[in-house]
Amino acid sequence: MPRVFVVSALPAVRAGLRALLGLAGDLTVVGEADRLDGSDGIVVAPMPEVVVLDPPERDLTELVGIDRFAGRAGLVVLGPVIGDERLPMMLAGRAWGYVPRVAEADQLVAAVRAVAAGLLAVDPILGEHLLAVGEAAVPEAPPDRANGEELTAREREVLQLVAEGLANKTIAGRLGISEHTVKFHVAGLLAKLGAGSRTEAVHLGARRGLVAL
Repeated sequence: MPRVFVVSALPAVRAGLRALLGLAGDLTVVGEADRLDGSDGIVVAPMPEVVVLDPPERDLTELVGIDRFAGRAGLVVLGPVIGDERLPMMLAGRAWGYVPRVAEADQLVAAVRAVAAGLLAVDPILGEHLLAVGEAAVPEAPPDRANGEELTAREREVLQLVAEGLANKTIAGRLGISEHTVKFHVAGLLAKLGAGSRTEAVHLGARRGLVAL
């Protein structure tokens, strides 16, 4: 099960996050700290797969310490955060998510699962502007039509489950189809979205309103 570490300066927020994440049977909260820079003396061992961060003062200053604090763990940032347009650059090469502080348990858990699987999980409304910044050089494609073809209903279902961080075998069981068929659908939706990876497919799908986080 993915190991999750919670960081917030507020004890009540840490307790709330632990409670929300505890509702999921496939995540393990392995610890908490009030700062990401390790100044409180907390040693994270073993390293978590995902850190859920409630940034103090709602800024990104603490992000400079994440490599030292948690290695290459994925990061879910609770927003809105001042200067969040810098998130794509600051977290390049790392799986990450950006969800509202008021997110329901289902959205938070889905984001953590996706990041644990190496995916991007950005709330469509909260992160609309930074996705636009990150793709400013990419020609706009009409919704659902990256390469002139619409996603089928089944491809949309598969894309949603990929965004939730599920493996092909699990998706197959969820939809009652073979793992080979899931691979076929994944290949199809990658081609139609013009994506080179599952992560990019989720990124593009979220931007076009095809994925609910």
